[in-house]
Amino acid sequence: MIRQYYAQQVQGGHNPLRVGVIPTGAIFYLQDAGFFRDRFGSRAVCRTPWMVEGFLNGTMGAARRNRETGLWEDAYRSGRSDMALVRSMRDRRIIRQVAVRSLIVHEELGLWKQPIGYPTLPDVQRFKPSRFPRATAPSVRLARLAA
Repeated sequence: MIRQYYAQQVQGGHNPLRVGVIPTGAIFYLQDAGFFRDRFGSRAVCRTPWMVEGFLNGTMGAARRNRETGLWEDAYRSGRSDMALVRSMRDRRIIRQVAVRSLIVHEELGLWKQPIGYPTLPDVQRFKPSRFPRATAPSVRLARLAA
């Protein structure tokens, strides 16, 4: 499963890789900006479904300050995943970039084709057991220290 790693909004629990709340393959009915700006709440148009295909890495604008010049510089971040690629399921040719926060709003408003759950968490113990130690209960830790 392709997941959104090191996301801004993450699942709860033991989540050292910060897996996000939107899974790849989720289908949404994206609305135009007029739907959200309408003063009296217009009806959602659910004609064209869009499927999340992946999450982008990218450039963060003014991410760090250069000490020599004193200017702010852009930086490329591989863990940045605040933009998603979505494909139109009506004609399969149109691909758009959408902010993940917009997808979260669409999910909260119920503008999805099927109910989506959180993506499954990867088994980090299988790949790097020393880097991500499992959380133990306080009573177990105290028993180990006392022994």
